[in-house]
Amino acid sequence: MHKTRPPPTVNYTKPMPDFDEDLMIEMNQELEKALGGLDGISFPGAEIDMHPSDYSRIILTMLDIPVHKLANNKSLIESLHVLFTLFSTFR
Repeated sequence: MHKTRPPPTVNYTKPMPDFDEDLMIEMNQELEKALGGLDGISFPGAEIDMHPSDYSRIILTMLDIPVHKLANNKSLIESLHVLFTLFSTFR
């Protein structure tokens, strides 16, 4: 059963931001309001005509999570892993 489970850690191909030092720091209040939609600014919804990988890159850029250039979009997958790990940390 344990052979089929994914490993408990992920080895990234390129350096990613540190959770405690880079991603878990408190946001600027103005940016937090904008991301929360309190200033009339919100993320584009499902109606946007954009490829999911392009939309992902926009969100990752807004959160300072790098997307390195690697073959087969592997870096995008690694960056999304960082994003979802960050999200699960807050939940």
